[in-house]
Amino acid sequence: MKARDGASGRTPRGTRLFTTSGFLLTFVAAWVVLDRLAPAPPMPVPALAALIAAATVLVLGQVIVFRTPPQAAPRALGLGRPVPRAVLVAVLVGGLVVATYLSGAAVLDIRLQLRPQWQLVALGALLFHGLAEELVWRGFVFGRLRDRWSFWRSVAASMPLIALTHVPVLLSSGPLIGGLALTSAAVTCLPLAYLWERGGRTVWAPAILHGLIGCWQVFERTYPPAFSLVVLFASIVVPLVAFGFRDSFFGRDGNRKNQSPTPVSAMP
Repeated sequence: MKARDGASGRTPRGTRLFTTSGFLLTFVAAWVVLDRLAPAPPMPVPALAALIAAATVLVLGQVIVFRTPPQAAPRALGLGRPVPRAVLVAVLVGGLVVATYLSGAAVLDIRLQLRPQWQLVALGALLFHGLAEELVWRGFVFGRLRDRWSFWRSVAASMPLIALTHVPVLLSSGPLIGGLALTSAAVTCLPLAYLWERGGRTVWAPAILHGLIGCWQVFERTYPPAFSLVVLFASIVVPLVAFGFRDSFFGRDGNRKNQSPTPVSAMP
């Protein structure tokens, strides 16, 4: 619990500054860890190393900055028990993303070739792009913002931070692909945050969807640039289908466990 002034009931400025600075420093440290340890293509062992390193940074930040008891830190970071229907939605929407990759390639007459050990690449994508990144983006960044603000305000506040982590793509891939990658990172904040919320404030459902989005890497990079546009379209537009599953679909679990005072669809 935050310390507050007795007279005004407001959090002292020094405490607010420490919490805000600690939040940003933890975010940056976890991002640097992921960026430095990012496997390309994602393979299970380096992806697991990145996951463990990022989780360590986040637990330290959660305990030191937010004064969470160590034993409660995993749950505070979204590693609690998920709502099964949110996991089902993540699998369905993620499968639709992968189907869009394949159908888009077929329409463009692009012959895709699977990488050697593509099964390991797929597992690495689920571990790195799924669990490791979602532990940082949704489990920590969005989760801490959501503790204070409404759903939509927390999404808006998280977008620039998460888009910032994709600036290297803009610098390395040029304005078109890089700009679309930034757009993808920002827009997918919406459905991934929705699945976090409806999944009982846990990272499992968004991790599954995010990991399946990253499974385009199972293909050899000999495909033409047009397929990159297919990937970006699928990753920007298709995940929004998650919003088609309204609050009522998730049942009492999806609306009780997130501890939200109002349904997501009713938030201002």
